[in-house]
Amino acid sequence: MGLELLSPGHPPVSVAQLDNPLFRFRIGEALAGRLPFTDTDTDDDLGPITTELPAGPIAIRVATGADANERLAEAMRVIQTQSLPGCRPPRLLTGDGEALATVVAGLRKVREVSPALADDLLAHVGLLVILDPATSGGLISASSRLFPGLILIDRPSSVYEVAEAIIHEGAHVKLFDFAITRNFLGADVAEGRVFRPSWSSAGWPVEQVMAAFHAYTCLAQFAEDVARRGETTELGPDSLLSRARERATEIGRWLLGEEDALEFDAKWLLHTLMCDGTGPEQLPPVTRPVPAGHYALDPLLRLARMEATGRVLAGRPGNPPELHWLDGEAADLVVEIAQAPAGKSLPEIGAERAAVLGALVEATLVRATPRGGVLSSSDGTHASEGN
Repeated sequence: MGLELLSPGHPPVSVAQLDNPLFRFRIGEALAGRLPFTDTDTDDDLGPITTELPAGPIAIRVATGADANERLAEAMRVIQTQSLPGCRPPRLLTGDGEALATVVAGLRKVREVSPALADDLLAHVGLLVILDPATSGGLISASSRLFPGLILIDRPSSVYEVAEAIIHEGAHVKLFDFAITRNFLGADVAEGRVFRPSWSSAGWPVEQVMAAFHAYTCLAQFAEDVARRGETTELGPDSLLSRARERATEIGRWLLGEEDALEFDAKWLLHTLMCDGTGPEQLPPVTRPVPAGHYALDPLLRLARMEATGRVLAGRPGNPPELHWLDGEAADLVVEIAQAPAGKSLPEIGAERAAVLGALVEATLVRATPRGGVLSSSDGTHASEGN
């Protein structure tokens, strides 16, 4: 959808490219209006610099090629600015057969220890990068929401070091995808709220708190699976697994007290992972007056329905483009109206869905139009059929 809005008529791209963190960065920055999108940029092709490693039913791409540092230099610079201010951008470690073998064994260990967790998280990993420890600044592992699916790890010294980093950062990249496609944070409400964990002097905004809660919960599950196998003694001195459950609980309790800063799906995730037997209540629909008439979809609007959830992503070209996620009745109604070339009247839509229609009209996704007319542009002008 993002590519279609930014570059209409662009030829289809492969699934591998859609999962490419560098390509997703360009799309995300263009959708946010921070960078222009140019479809002539080929510097994000990962094929020549990566090796695919088996991870059960999927394969994980690892940066191994001699040109990987050059190809990923901009990504490292951006991540360095985010995570390692004051340091030089880290360099990739390539050509290290021992490190690559440890990564292969670590991926295998994740699946052996926690197969369900592996299936849940590894599908969100688009690229794994091993850092040169001489340039990593002590960074053990990292990920960036600007490059969805990208995981960085320092040169590993053990199989479990890799496995834990994959769980930790895999949880983050899954949450980044979750936040993109779900109702997650109420940004205005969350602004200014800060959590200070008992083990650190740092202050975390709500978004970071939610990411840490999800990661520590996944690490706690992994820790239980490791203990069940009797392999706790194989963990390294920097492992967080022994403290993961305690930290997840501390973070979760703080989030429960700040629940009004979360949208419905984030609340659902919080209560589910806290196992408290409760869940968020759906807010009652806001009633908006809708005059009798005929209603049609904005002709510039593009729709994409998610097979797994039934949600609809509505996009409209612009600078930057507009994106709207629609759930439930709103998703069903916008698809129905889109399938009616001449639109639908209020009686055809049904009075019981007037509030839903009103919300779509307020968002200018659906507009009133005279019977027998169709919208000719997103500014609400009309053209008669047959002229």
